[in-house]
Amino acid sequence: MSMIEIDIFGTCFTRELFNTTNKYKVKTYLMQQSIYTMESKPLVIRKKEAKSTDNYNFKHRMIYYEFNKIAMRKMLEDPAEYLVIDLTDMCRDILEFEKPNGVKVISTKDTLFTLEQLKKKKKYEDIIFHNVDVRKLSNNEIKCYLKKFVNKIITKYNKEKIILNRVQMQNIYYENNVEKYLNNDFPYDRKQFVEKVEKIFLQILPNCKILYPKYEPIVDINHVLGGPHPMHFEAIYYEYRMSLLDAIITNSNTFAKIDKKYKKTYDENISNIKNKICAK
Repeated sequence: MSMIEIDIFGTCFTRELFNTTNKYKVKTYLMQQSIYTMESKPLVIRKKEAKSTDNYNFKHRMIYYEFNKIAMRKMLEDPAEYLVIDLTDMCRDILEFEKPNGVKVISTKDTLFTLEQLKKKKKYEDIIFHNVDVRKLSNNEIKCYLKKFVNKIITKYNKEKIILNRVQMQNIYYENNVEKYLNNDFPYDRKQFVEKVEKIFLQILPNCKILYPKYEPIVDINHVLGGPHPMHFEAIYYEYRMSLLDAIITNSNTFAKIDKKYKKTYDENISNIKNKICAK
């Protein structure tokens, strides 16, 4: 049986689901590509000028795509059967340029790091930009950005094969059976903003499928992507969420049966999870 091809426009929050199964093939994965900035002018840079603080090739590629505004073209020129979206990155601020005028890019530590390196070169030394807090955008402004995004994706994807993976975050974790709170405020402090953005998206595309589990996630304090974080979860939660996504795509199971199975797994594992010691 051939694997089902999917594209992802979102974050590792969605990408990690597909690490739990070999049933699906991730064809294109776009991360940290801003819906707010995709219609802006590009700041043309070469691939070798895209820099990330941890020097990952995948991040270099995403930075290169974002500055040059080519991500959507890359995805839409050869789309998969399904598109899974999460809107986490819509809570990230944007960098708006005064020089060169009309350029906008997503604000991350890696785009800022790239800009620091670019400004050391004569070609880019006159760059001027400022930060825009996206939470100050009106609902109508957000709706306008989302409409443009939706109008692009529905040219290539069946509306009923677009899935919104609604964001869940958690700021409580357990270490040695002690309940603790994460000091990392981002993106947890913008959780309500993301939820508002999701509601606006669903007004624009009401017939897309929705993935939103019944149970809250559990933070993995030793997660491979950097330990405790509001969106780094235990493997059992990703497996549960992937089972729900699979049920949406294949109609092979009911949410009620999956919820029941997860609750049993959760009850069996929660004691061990609570007693973990955070690796330093």
